[in-house]
Amino acid sequence: MMRARGLDTPYRDASLRSRIIDPETRSVLVSRICGTLQERDLSAPTNCDGLGRVRHFQRHVLPGWPDNPLPIAPAARWLGVQPPLEMTAQVFQLAACAWRCWYCYVPYSSLRAAPERSVWRTADALVDAYLGLNERPPILDLSGGSPDLAPEWIAWTLEAVERRGASRTTFVWSDDNLSSDRLLDGKGKPILDVIARYPNYGRACCLKGLDAPSFAFNTRAHPDGFERQLTILAGYARSAIDIYVYLPLVGPPSACPRAQVEAILERLIAIRPDLPARTVPLFIGRFQTMVGRIDASRERALERQWELLEHWETLTRAVALPQ
Repeated sequence: MMRARGLDTPYRDASLRSRIIDPETRSVLVSRICGTLQERDLSAPTNCDGLGRVRHFQRHVLPGWPDNPLPIAPAARWLGVQPPLEMTAQVFQLAACAWRCWYCYVPYSSLRAAPERSVWRTADALVDAYLGLNERPPILDLSGGSPDLAPEWIAWTLEAVERRGASRTTFVWSDDNLSSDRLLDGKGKPILDVIARYPNYGRACCLKGLDAPSFAFNTRAHPDGFERQLTILAGYARSAIDIYVYLPLVGPPSACPRAQVEAILERLIAIRPDLPARTVPLFIGRFQTMVGRIDASRERALERQWELLEHWETLTRAVALPQ
């Protein structure tokens, strides 16, 4: 039998990691957002010498779609305020990712550790740039690319915030596409332990599909990456990290969409019973960076979100995300 083709995630992970992190100087390769196609989608100019941006997280997504309380709810709990309808976050993006999700809001050219699209910065320098903003957002968002290529970046950032006495007023949030199990092996466990001891930290783990076919359709990676995602998620679920799950409801047509949703719901419950309550259906909208990637099959996938959402809401009606 011919093996299904797709991007080799472990190989790409190892290759990219060597190009985006310098443990000796505690530096990472950060995307230069200024001047990219992504900049057209921003509601405010880039900051921090073109390396950062301010993101406005909003609970309300669009009519008919469930609210998205992330990272507003966990940030508000830490900051000791009532969860508002909107919170701002300062975002820095790691300049690499092993996958090529067609709906990603980042240009592919900013995901390959390209020197002309990125610069080296220490975690301390990025934290100082964040703390020096005139109107500093309460959330510091470490995004990508794929921050789990360099999980040390998260630990270094949390330590830098703490050293500067800003922990009480800063909630650190990071995105994780569950492509790397680096934090779960013997060498990564000490880093995981460092991250887990910080209560002002939360992590969004993004599943890239409801099953192996939708995972491969969305990421261009080998289908077995879907099971690997769930294994990594299970490892995080056993830790003390405050984790949440984003679930994009896009993928190719399936014979029985309700069964497809039932299956992923059962998998989440098996990992940890409260995970469905921590899972947010992620609406995939249109960005400048991704409209050129949309073909007929992807157009149908965008339309199919609503059908899959209906099944998800029916099956999880008794489950509510912690407020």
